[in-house]
Amino acid sequence: MKTKHLLSLALLAVISVLSINTASAQLFRYGIKGGLDVASPKVSTEVFDVKNRVGFRIGGVVELKVPLTGFGVESGVYYGNRGFDVKDSETGVKGDISNMSYVSVPILLKQRFSLLGVAGIYISGGVFGNARISGGELTIDGDKYKPKKLQKGLDFGAGVSVLSHLDVGVNYRYRFGDAYDYDSLDKNFKKIGRNTWTISVGYLF
Repeated sequence: MKTKHLLSLALLAVISVLSINTASAQLFRYGIKGGLDVASPKVSTEVFDVKNRVGFRIGGVVELKVPLTGFGVESGVYYGNRGFDVKDSETGVKGDISNMSYVSVPILLKQRFSLLGVAGIYISGGVFGNARISGGELTIDGDKYKPKKLQKGLDFGAGVSVLSHLDVGVNYRYRFGDAYDYDSLDKNFKKIGRNTWTISVGYLF
């Protein structure tokens, strides 16, 4: 009888450990994520022609989840780089925004919906903050304008997940305020880069 009790206790202990490990896996995940800017930011299209050069961001991502609900919080630290070419269609004046290096930290609420346990979809929304490392100066006729050091805004996304590890999605970011704080600068130049779209791919362990 004692042997049976010991075996029962040992079995319960193993089940408990496995349950804790499973719950931990559901609560916290980490991985890598990267993305490419895929759309030109729009300002006054009748006056300005704005084209973004190839931009990207890459970094580490963490996800905290509420077990059995699909709901969680996603954050991370990313290194990004992007630049723009600008032309005033009325005057022919051209502007150039040098490639800007920056660190980005988003904080997003995220809801996942499973499809038969093999694939799924997700939606996310929250805020982000960008800290400029270097670059980003706007040059017009030899005059240079430096962007703000810190920028913040809203971040919305949606995508699909495969086998609970691979995420492929699209994110839209809206930046608060102007990037360049100069009274002499045309307001449309100040708004460049306010709206951005990014296709991202991430892998969570």
